[in-house]
Amino acid sequence: MQEKPENPIDYFELGIRELDSGNIEKAIEAFIKAIEADPGDPRPYNNLGIAYELIGNFDKAREAYEKAIEINPHNSSTLNNLAGLSLLDGQPVEAVRLYEYAISSDPLYIESYLNITRMFMEINAFKMAEPYVRKILEIDNENIEANNIMGIITSLTDRSEEAINHFQTALKTDANQPAIFSNLGTAFRGIGDEKRAILSFEKAVELNPYNITALNNLGVLYRETGNIEKAEHLFCHSIDIFPENPFPYYNLAELYITTGQYGKALDNLKHYIALIPLDMDNLFKTFGIARLADRLEEVVPEMDRFIKESNPKDTRIKTVELWIKMVLGINKTV
Repeated sequence: MQEKPENPIDYFELGIRELDSGNIEKAIEAFIKAIEADPGDPRPYNNLGIAYELIGNFDKAREAYEKAIEINPHNSSTLNNLAGLSLLDGQPVEAVRLYEYAISSDPLYIESYLNITRMFMEINAFKMAEPYVRKILEIDNENIEANNIMGIITSLTDRSEEAINHFQTALKTDANQPAIFSNLGTAFRGIGDEKRAILSFEKAVELNPYNITALNNLGVLYRETGNIEKAEHLFCHSIDIFPENPFPYYNLAELYITTGQYGKALDNLKHYIALIPLDMDNLFKTFGIARLADRLEEVVPEMDRFIKESNPKDTRIKTVELWIKMVLGINKTV
């Protein structure tokens, strides 16, 4: 008597549990058994593709997704997954085609809109991203990620008032979002509302004391509103926790310039230039502050590094060489 085959649903559900638990190899085994028991069900193929993608086997992942689509050509979830895989494979045009296909297959499936939006945001293609975000908000006007992205787009394209509305909507849904409070602070600053910008950045730092963007922007606002001591503390704190980030050094240098402490300003500008050696404008500023601090010879190594790391065809090299000659000439005269 032939043995009754195992129930494919049991294998499928076992695969889901193993996948959720991080047991990828066991999940793969279960999905394969589910496929063997019922080759006409697209769901095990889709989840098998996810499992293979998680272990970096993109060829097998693609094969599994394509088989699922062969069985059900209009499955938005699988189309979305294959689009993401195509993007990882360096095929953005194919990814866009598949995301669009997923959207046309199920116009209410938000994940495809979000993924194509993320793709365009990654390359700063804000005009291309905006229609997809707006579509998400038509479907779900309280979607946190969509409101945040729409806020970023409108903030960066000089529509700060609209940006504020989007960030506030996102925060009404979930107020424990330090990055969104930081973005809200930037939008308030965009309309000149320094008081509410400071409150927003302070809340961002309260929720995440390591949010470098909020720390830096809050320090700048403190400096601009005359709270020099608080600004100095924040910039120094930022440097302590993120010594490889150039911007706290730059902002601290700006603070010391405003207070006439040119030696301290020079020290921080040198740190900044060490991290971003090809920033010509701030190399020039470093040169000027070194002169005010009577430490002109100290900027020669930074200028030499600029010359060494620049493209030999960079016309700015001649300017820096002239600066070096000027420094050496001044020192000889002295």
